[in-house]
Amino acid sequence: MKQLLWPLFKERGYKKTGANFRYYDPSGWGKILNIQKSQFSDRNSISFTLNTGLYLPETERLWLWSGQISGEKFLEPDCLIRKRIGVLNGSQQDSWYELDEQSEPAILLHRVQQDVLDYVLPYFNRIQRLDDILQQLQQERYPNSILAIKTLFVYGYRQPAQEWVEHELATTIYRRQREEMQALRVELESLV
Repeated sequence: MKQLLWPLFKERGYKKTGANFRYYDPSGWGKILNIQKSQFSDRNSISFTLNTGLYLPETERLWLWSGQISGEKFLEPDCLIRKRIGVLNGSQQDSWYELDEQSEPAILLHRVQQDVLDYVLPYFNRIQRLDDILQQLQQERYPNSILAIKTLFVYGYRQPAQEWVEHELATTIYRRQREEMQALRVELESLV
């Protein structure tokens, strides 16, 4: 499968490492496709899925107390925005591909290739610069986390970050989330 997909990514400037197809822009952001094999796979039955990620080094720096970042060697778990194929194809299901003795390998490979062509690459093609990631984060407000809000703020989207905090404070019914957002509001105000 890696051989089937590799030409599609290579022509777009990606590098391949193991089950990862990674693009890292010199200005400091990236995108990655990861082929994740299920831990329950064995030699007679293999389950796998496709994971995507959009990488921002400052997010990783905020997330890790050490301050060290992966940079151009980032992996999908290092990404703030992560989506599986089931989200990209609109099914909102956790979609896995199954290869076993009853499977037709050619049909399965064609399905994976079509999913990459129809969903993964168009998604990645919309991300051409750092601001594309930040605008997506701002519009989707996904993931809904303090880290996402801080990321917007650190990258200069201060007003949208503060508006996101105020929205969370106005709509949350959870005491812990309210306390976290109040603390974040104070932290962001101190940085302005």
